[in-house]
Amino acid sequence: MFDEKGVVITETLLKLPKQTIALSGITSVRSGSNPVYPEASGKKVLLYISSFILLESFFFLVMVGNFGFWFMGVNPLAVLRGIGSGNAESVLNFSLVIFLTTIQGIVLCLITRWFVAQKRRQWVHYIVITTASGETRPLEDLDQSFIARVVLALEKALSKTT
Repeated sequence: MFDEKGVVITETLLKLPKQTIALSGITSVRSGSNPVYPEASGKKVLLYISSFILLESFFFLVMVGNFGFWFMGVNPLAVLRGIGSGNAESVLNFSLVIFLTTIQGIVLCLITRWFVAQKRRQWVHYIVITTASGETRPLEDLDQSFIARVVLALEKALSKTT
């Protein structure tokens, strides 16, 4: 009746790659799906993002600050001394550096969040078989159409046995 990807359905049996189930014991069949999350999720991703932003901010302040602000007539090292003495121009220049670094960090966070969200859009589809002893999920696959074909074939086989 059905033979695809190692799943064989006959009039009496459902043969899966790792188990065989008698159709006479099956009371109902349905499909379901759950999102698959990337392996590097949660705390790992937050750690990587935080480390990257800290490093990026440091390099921005040191390298870009030293090169970019020299061309604008601002000495980044003098800015720090000027802040200590209360120089208004130094405080303004330092605020500009912090503002630009913050904006850059926020943009990087949004890009990383979007990238991680794209990874979550993958779904694992499965078959739920109900028997007298409860429900089992004997088959999972990323291909929704394959799972739908298996469920349809199982429903046809179950209708012939009753």
